Amino acid sequence: MSHAVFWILQDMLAVLTADALQVSEIFLLSLTYSLLTKDRSAGVGVIWAAFAGGLLWDLRWIGIPGFFTLSYVGVVLLVIWVWNALPLSGRTSSVVFFLFWTAQLLPSVLFLLVPGRGLGGAGWTLFAARQMFAVPLSLLGVFFCERHKKNQNN
Repeated sequence: MSHAVFWILQDMLAVLTADALQVSEIFLLSLTYSLLTKDRSAGVGVIWAAFAGGLLWDLRWIGIPGFFTLSYVGVVLLVIWVWNALPLSGRTSSVVFFLFWTAQLLPSVLFLLVPGRGLGGAGWTLFAARQMFAVPLSLLGVFFCERHKKNQNN
């Protein structure tokens, strides 16, 4: 349920900015956060949420079904793979930041391939702007993950 709220928030921000500003992947950040703070069994539900959210985003904005769906599911699978491959001692704040930032980076790179928006001068400018907003959101995600870990230890 909470993933749907973040998807709607991201969609509303995209509508309100009307392509003047690239909205960060808030939906993917919520999926990444749930993968990093819940047990392994949550992964299957998050994969399906990524698939549904990506497909809705494709149908709403791009018109090519499967374009962003692939990146959303790919990011979720990458986060699951990296997080579960690390020992508990390797799950540091730096790794958490890297995973949150990667969740922002991969769809942004894919956005450059969208016909009519991509590899021209404006495409790179929008990519850079999206990454400028991705860093503070990634740091916010690290803060919430660390707070969650601290609350679990108490």
